[in-house]
Amino acid sequence: MTTNPIIPRDGVDKSRVDTVYKAGRYLTFRVARQDFAMNIAFVRSILPVHQMKAIEADKWVCGFAAVSGREFPVVDLRAKLGIAPGSHGREPFIIVVDTGEKLAGFIADRVSGILDLRARDFRNGVPRTHGRARRVLEPAQVMTAEDWAAFGLNVRV
Repeated sequence: MTTNPIIPRDGVDKSRVDTVYKAGRYLTFRVARQDFAMNIAFVRSILPVHQMKAIEADKWVCGFAAVSGREFPVVDLRAKLGIAPGSHGREPFIIVVDTGEKLAGFIADRVSGILDLRARDFRNGVPRTHGRARRVLEPAQVMTAEDWAAFGLNVRV
């Protein structure tokens, strides 16, 4: 006799952005009390959030900022990753990343630091250090070619 679940779980546990992991140096940050990590090779700069020009254009794009004369969209990671909306931390930052050919900014509530992660620090694809699990993000997976097309920008992936 087989039992069928009352509520189907197809796709329930699937995250909106897949994680990519490998040993290396990672910038760690928090968004809505969740810990994230990003390979430091993608990070170009960290800016205070007040350097952003706010706009009301999209549900997950909250403005534009510039580094060295290059403007880029600033993405609210809460909205983009499907995290419940809320207020940002006391000192939110914009993490400026290279998504391949373009720059993008991600708002983080707090930047925690840089960790040297080894392959053994990853368990089931999730790095665990000091008792904390961190979700690894890759910029090209957060800002896809379809997202750039919404801005009218063509990006080869």
